[in-house]
Amino acid sequence: MFNKFVWDTYLKAGGNDTVSVFENIIDGEYSTDVGIRYAEFIRNLHSNYCPCRRIVEETYSALRHLVGDTDDGFIAQACYAVAELGEVECEINEILQVFKKGIAGDEPFLAKDLFAELSGGIEYYSTFLWIYYPDKFVPYYFKHNFNVLNLIADEFDIDLPSLPKKKDYEGRFNYYGNICKVLHNFRIKNNMSPYELCAFLYDFAPKYIGGVDSYIINDLPEPKSAYFIGGDAKDAFNTATPDEITAWQANPDTRAGDMIVMYRRTPVSSVESVWRSVSIGFNDPFFYYYRCTYISNCNLIRQVHLKELQQDVVFKDVPIVRKNMQGINGIELLPSQYNHLMDMAGADVARLQYSAIDGDESFSTEKDVENKLVKHLIEKLGYSEDDYVQQLRIRVGNHNFKLIPDFVINPVVSQGHYSASFLIEAKLSIPTLSFLEEVKIQARSYAKQLGAKYSVIASKEKVWVMSSKDDYSKEIFSATWHELNDSDSFYELFRLLGKGK
Repeated sequence: MFNKFVWDTYLKAGGNDTVSVFENIIDGEYSTDVGIRYAEFIRNLHSNYCPCRRIVEETYSALRHLVGDTDDGFIAQACYAVAELGEVECEINEILQVFKKGIAGDEPFLAKDLFAELSGGIEYYSTFLWIYYPDKFVPYYFKHNFNVLNLIADEFDIDLPSLPKKKDYEGRFNYYGNICKVLHNFRIKNNMSPYELCAFLYDFAPKYIGGVDSYIINDLPEPKSAYFIGGDAKDAFNTATPDEITAWQANPDTRAGDMIVMYRRTPVSSVESVWRSVSIGFNDPFFYYYRCTYISNCNLIRQVHLKELQQDVVFKDVPIVRKNMQGINGIELLPSQYNHLMDMAGADVARLQYSAIDGDESFSTEKDVENKLVKHLIEKLGYSEDDYVQQLRIRVGNHNFKLIPDFVINPVVSQGHYSASFLIEAKLSIPTLSFLEEVKIQARSYAKQLGAKYSVIASKEKVWVMSSKDDYSKEIFSATWHELNDSDSFYELFRLLGKGK
């Protein structure tokens, strides 16, 4: 929630200087020298919430050349088209239509191509539109970081419009205008100038939510899944530096700690490195490939060539191998496939823990328990996907964050304050009472952080429920999954955890 006292304190403590920089860009002459100074200013702010050096430098380069880039046909066409509107009073959507026609010119551009142009240069184009229409547009400096804008929106009760679908390129182009409308409504509601809105978005709010530390996980949990990603030597975000963090197209189900296997298309056609996801996967409407995560901890391994995979007894019939690794980004590997691949490469990296189970049961990983049992249970208890969060990040202390990796039901999050109805800690198997007690301790620490009424543990064998009344120590309910098929048994659980109870 927006707190005017905290905001006013920020302004008096140096924030007004930040506001002045944005104001001078609008009211002054945007010369080459001014552009360079502005680009350096944004680079300093940007690095507080974007961990990828290449993204920060890409934005810096785009803004540095905002003046004098008339040699670029698309840029010239789009900018001239908007400039010719002059003082005509237009709505955001009307301006964007002129802007799109300016990009296309006389060419028969598809919506996909127009969006690709906006996506590639959104920091450039949005700054241009903002300079011309500061009361309507907002410069967009969250490239590959829509997750940060989401965190800001959640913290300050900004109701962002629903995301368009990945292939709705027209909707994704227009989404920028919709974002601008929402942000200016927030500005007007809180008596901000357009320049104060920019200071809020790119200085105050990112620092308030914790900057990079609000979503980059340093203390990674054990991996639950493994995914392929693909690239080539020309990829701008490619790096072999182990501690460097970079953004990449990913599976939307990626969780922090998961193993990320890089397949290099050219020039080698080989698996050549293994990474860890250091953020939760997220959808980004302005990232051309839509689905994104941040990865790091690059570990170069012995290259495993495509021909080796095609001849290997485990991989030769895997669909993505049969398709010559086309469309590889985000393809999930089974635990047995991933572990076998790491054995082929002789890689000194984490393996996925799983058990091979005979018969009809299909629970071989912790993720199976989550997807096939826990999510179904949550739904039967009356909750939708909007009612819970996986891998909730909570602040502990001034600069530290803690990851609550499984399911948090009805989370309420504001700066420094967290609450939830209950949480579910999932494990593949809990075969002994001693291990159950260990998991109780782990779940208890999470439940206390959230002030949850109940702590729930779920494994492939059973569900256990503990209450805050005795510090989450004794089971007030337990049942096997088979027993939960009995209506009376399930009703007993529903009385404790059901939605509205």
